[in-house]
Amino acid sequence: MTTRTGERCACCGAAISNPDRVDVTVRLPDGVVPTEETNVNAAFLRVPTGQAFVRCLLPVALTGGTTVVYMAWMETPQADFQRAVEAWKGSSWDGTVLHGKLGNDLKPWTEALRGTEVMATVRAADEPPTITNSEHPLIRRILTEAWDRDSLLSWFPGPLPLPIQVRVGEHWSVERGEGMVAGLGKGGWRFGGPGRSVFVDVLTDASQRSAGDYLSGLLENAPEVPRDQSLYVPTADDITHAFWVETAADGRSQHEFYAHVVRRGTALSMGAFYTDPDDHKWAMHVLRSVRHHG
Repeated sequence: MTTRTGERCACCGAAISNPDRVDVTVRLPDGVVPTEETNVNAAFLRVPTGQAFVRCLLPVALTGGTTVVYMAWMETPQADFQRAVEAWKGSSWDGTVLHGKLGNDLKPWTEALRGTEVMATVRAADEPPTITNSEHPLIRRILTEAWDRDSLLSWFPGPLPLPIQVRVGEHWSVERGEGMVAGLGKGGWRFGGPGRSVFVDVLTDASQRSAGDYLSGLLENAPEVPRDQSLYVPTADDITHAFWVETAADGRSQHEFYAHVVRRGTALSMGAFYTDPDDHKWAMHVLRSVRHHG
């Protein structure tokens, strides 16, 4: 993975990672059942059904200058498979051209891609073949268009090497930080990493009260805190309110940060929890990342 030169967040001063490349590894071809002899990290794979597969790269350009590279599989005829193995072992690998069928469906695309005819070319002697062409319309679009970075990477709940803006409900979004794992439960979205976690949910006010009246109702049972442990920022469209406290759990200190961004009829509710007091800046950064999308 390569990264561009570091930037710093204007909100909290933290370093921002902007990887040029995000790798997504597909362990096996779809429908292949692994055996004790199966090596999911191999460049070449023969399976008991007689099928033969070659590991291939499928690069997808994303907005913002990032590329996600799917490390997927291509099914090849036996003769081409053997030719590829011999080229890999010898000196003729660079420039090798292979034709076959894509061995995987790929998210977030819902259209079936497995079995699609593709062509792959080896671009460097130390790399797998890269899928470079296909007559399939969607594959051509995947290879030639720039896809929305936040929308596409939101499909992957595992830790990412860069922050993305994630939709929460239909009209809200918030930043999921670098390295955070995503999960969806009854209480909304949760993003977690070492020493940090965030819970976000969308609330609806059926009474359609003003932002101020709705916020007053949401804070009805909130604890009293000193003025320097709270935030209140009204704008023409919404009100942002937050407060933070320090608690103890199992003899250890924990910092809790609760916030609402409230508009007429709706609100985003957020709770951030962290062990390092310096991460208060991070919690504020997450709050300032909240967006409402008409």
